[in-house]
Amino acid sequence: MSKPACIYVTSLRWFVGKTAVCLGLALKLRDEGYKVGYFKPIGLEMGRTLDGKPYDEDVVLMKDALELKSPLEHIAPVVLRRHYLEETLKVGSATYSHRIKEGFEKVSDGVDILLMEGVYCSAFGSHLGLSASELSKEFNSKILFVSKFENDCIVDELIREKTCIESQEGKVLGYVLNDVRREVIERTRDLVVPILEKNGLRNWGIIPWNARLTSPTVREIYESLGGELLACGDKLDALVEAFLVGAMTPESALSYFRRATGKAVVTGGDRSDIALAALETDTSVLILTGNLYPSVRVLARADEKGVPVLLVPYDTFSTIERLSLISGRIKTGDSKRIELVKEMIAKNVDCGGLVKSIIC
Repeated sequence: MSKPACIYVTSLRWFVGKTAVCLGLALKLRDEGYKVGYFKPIGLEMGRTLDGKPYDEDVVLMKDALELKSPLEHIAPVVLRRHYLEETLKVGSATYSHRIKEGFEKVSDGVDILLMEGVYCSAFGSHLGLSASELSKEFNSKILFVSKFENDCIVDELIREKTCIESQEGKVLGYVLNDVRREVIERTRDLVVPILEKNGLRNWGIIPWNARLTSPTVREIYESLGGELLACGDKLDALVEAFLVGAMTPESALSYFRRATGKAVVTGGDRSDIALAALETDTSVLILTGNLYPSVRVLARADEKGVPVLLVPYDTFSTIERLSLISGRIKTGDSKRIELVKEMIAKNVDCGGLVKSIIC
């Protein structure tokens, strides 16, 4: 059995869009006639099947979108809990390594190009000898970084990581910059790309930020936080592009809330003055904390404005912490986001060049 050409997609930080890039690349390459497979050596438990097996939602998405025939346990042979150290030390690296090699053999069968996705960041699994660098070397794959350009430090981090991987005889393909805000795209092209190119890192694409792809909907926030919907339960498909905390004086609240559109405003359920001010601006959802029911005036105004009101049991600080972990996720059956990511990859990433670089 001939081995497929492999790309190992990893990152320096969490939540940078690795799965979206894998999905868009896979769909684009499949349209060009390649048999494309997907493999996630180590996944994170996000739920359990009816027979009690843990699964990673990203793997479920890729299996469904690419119509992969392999079972989930082959596509993601190791699925860990979020707090995983006790489990990994008990099971041991040899067992995990065996499962991963077995899974790789299964999903590689009949595939031209195999996209492998790492979890969290490239260092993940280092204590088991299963980091991105070590796994990519094991399966003769080249590493593709996906990164956001949040600040200038990302340049140094990419260069450092490339140096570390190559010192371990790993092969670095280059990088894709994802979710780049339009106001910094020109600086990214004119300054960031040349610096990284000079240091041996090839750019394969700059994907602009798109609210429809990265911003969570009110529904996704509700599903993540739980709580009780007090108003406008039929208005849950609005996007949330920013999170603001209402903890100021009523006098300054209005001008503060006008700074952002399509936002979620988080405030105590007893702060009716802040809630009413938020409802006078472009607000997608009002999140009231502490299980403190608002006044009738707040709910009446929310109904008039068509703004959902969500009551949660957490304090404001805990709510914001939970919200920081929520982003727009592409889920199974989300045809609009799936089609959008395919279009964005086709438009902004040099897919043909990537294929040539791994096949030649």
